[in-house]
Order: sequence, then C-alpha cells, then structure tokens
Amino acid sequence: MVMDARFEQGLARFIGPRWETYRRKFAPFFAEPSFTPTWNWAAALGTEFWFLYRKMYLWFAVFFFVPTMVIQWLWGGEINLEAVTAPENTQLRLIIVGVQISSRLAAGGIANWLLFRRAVTAVRVVEAQPIPEPDRQRFLERLGGTNRTFTFMLLGVFVLLTLLQVIGAALP
Repeated sequence: MVMDARFEQGLARFIGPRWETYRRKFAPFFAEPSFTPTWNWAAALGTEFWFLYRKMYLWFAVFFFVPTMVIQWLWGGEINLEAVTAPENTQLRLIIVGVQISSRLAAGGIANWLLFRRAVTAVRVVEAQPIPEPDRQRFLERLGGTNRTFTFMLLGVFVLLTLLQVIGAALP
C-alpha cells in the first residue's frame, strides 16, 4: 500500500494522539494489507471495552454477545451465578474459561488489523468527499479517536450489576 503524507496525516487524525504507537503496529499492513496477525494487549485484556473505546461498535457486539452464546450452546442449560459456583459444575467453569480465553486471544490477534481497515476506509471515504480540508480533518477526528465517556459508563454499569448479583446470591 502506497502511503503519501496526506494519507498518513488522515490516518493520524483518525487514530488520535497514539498515532505513533499504532503506526508501528500497522507497519505489517502497509507492506501487505491482507490479514497478518499482530498483538494488541489492550484488546486482549479488555476485549469488549477496547472495541467500544475505539468506536468499533459492531466488533464490541460480536465479542460481547458471541462468547455468551457459545457458552450457552456448549453447556446446554441455564447459566447463572448458582450454576457457575456449584461444586459439581466444574465442566461449566472450564467451558467459560476456555471460551473467554479463546475470544481474548482472537481479539488480541485481530484488533490492530480491524482498526487499520477501519481507519483506511474512513480516510478514503472522507478524502472522496467535496469538503474543505479543515472540515475533512475534524470529520476524521470525530469518526475515529476514542469514546471514553460511553466506555466508562458501561464499565460502571457492569461493575454495579456484578456487585448486585454477588450481593443477591449472598442473601438467603
């Protein structure tokens, strides 16, 4: 992929302040834009939240819902806190751990490539629009960048729901 200074500036605007870090992570894709596994620790450790933070809402939904559906399918029964903590359900806990580790490995391995594809597409679409350069740059910043507010709000909701579930399970 040929990248001129204007295209790189568009990518930098889309990614935001961490462009230099992502520029290094994207290096294999500049040489060959097809999928090449790279590693992203943030996506591996905070999978759903990283995709939400990077405004990749479809991938957030995939990594949020699909592992739960796979666990339900593999277990074939009702899954709740009592089922998970029951001593006789070791197999359920192994299924949960296996699916979670698998989904986090997948997220860590494909996150950079997905972000790269999204950034390149956004820059190409914005470049094709008949809008003035300053507006084009602001539009790229809005399309890309990060979504801190919604990410932290959702994280707070998850923490609150987890606490309520633990408290509810502890009550008689």
